[in-house]
Amino acid sequence: MDQIKSKFFHKSWFYLILSLVSTPILCDQIFTNDNHETIRIEVVKSAKDIDLKQSCDILVKSFMDAYEDVPLAELSAKFKSTGDVRRFYQDYFKEELEHFKHGNLYWVQAFVNENLAGWATFELEANEADAAYMNLLIVSPEYQRKNVGTHLVFAIRSEELFPNVKAINLLIRKVNTQGYLFYRKLGFFESDYQRDNFVDPSLLTGLRWVKSD
Repeated sequence: MDQIKSKFFHKSWFYLILSLVSTPILCDQIFTNDNHETIRIEVVKSAKDIDLKQSCDILVKSFMDAYEDVPLAELSAKFKSTGDVRRFYQDYFKEELEHFKHGNLYWVQAFVNENLAGWATFELEANEADAAYMNLLIVSPEYQRKNVGTHLVFAIRSEELFPNVKAINLLIRKVNTQGYLFYRKLGFFESDYQRDNFVDPSLLTGLRWVKSD
């Protein structure tokens, strides 16, 4: 298990993006994994803090790597070639960035030895108090199985960073068995959660985490 170094590097005050969550305490979280690599988790304050090209490349590469053995038709009827997949997720990244710029979601990124390793975005649920919907959690293939994804999830449900997030909902593709097991290991359970999504709902499984009392 990772050992927390128990030190936080405080930064400037984080502006309030969403009125339903109290302003998070803005600090980086620092951990050391089993390989003695330093993992730094950062809550993004501004789009200027995001390496746009690298972050987009991580999204495209991680998706194509995770589903390389899955027929395109099982992912989306829109996908006729790998080029379609790449263009779709490049556009999706741009949309996610615009949502962030307009204050509609939070963006958290992870660094391993100061190299960008992954990132996650989430937004508050409109119809459930103190609950968040995890839009994306992306880890570059070369940094997977290094506890990067685990710490990104921990950051979103962290008392120190987001004290008012008491539950997290997400949707995962049924063919993503590794992702499913990853979230179950972190305490998520199956739910009947649904929301508008570009993926056929029959191809998705709803997962939910609730903070224990």
